Amino acid sequence: MLRRLLPIASFALLLGTACTETPEAPAPEAAAEVPSEEEQAVIDEALSMAEADAAAEAEAAAAFVPAPTVNLNTATKEQIKAGVPGIGDKMVHEFEEYRPYVSIAQFRKEMGKYVDAPTIAQYERNVFVPVDPNACDAQTMAQLSGVSLAEAEELIAKRPYADRDAFLNALVEVVAEADYPGAKAMLTP
Repeated sequence: MLRRLLPIASFALLLGTACTETPEAPAPEAAAEVPSEEEQAVIDEALSMAEADAAAEAEAAAAFVPAPTVNLNTATKEQIKAGVPGIGDKMVHEFEEYRPYVSIAQFRKEMGKYVDAPTIAQYERNVFVPVDPNACDAQTMAQLSGVSLAEAEELIAKRPYADRDAFLNALVEVVAEADYPGAKAMLTP
């Protein structure tokens, strides 16, 4: 990769030098210097690579979904208010009233008494029910960062896990490296 970029960098330096030097008295009939076909191919390749890199970075940024940070069973009133945008004191009270949550379905059912499904979905971007790998349902397991519902079902099919480490070994096979810390933090102690 570096070998391919060196000619591009050298060419860019040449262009930069050519652009900054001003001739004494340019002739009015002098035309702008046009790069050769080979030079143009190098320029086109460099632009193409830069565009592809930028597109890949934009796609990765758009796909990134941060892990929920508010543990529904242990968060204080202040942590809930700080972690869930736009939530009021009444909803914080409702979050606390139904503790301990054993599944995300329970959270959805209880909060469904007060708000609609889209609002609950917004809450779920910030909150989670702690995941017990040997006892939770697939929807609760699918809360883990980077785990789809199908992957959650696969993890459940491998039960029982001897201990937390055994589950983490199975989890690392399913989630991307970037998702692993967030998923691990969502497990029951």
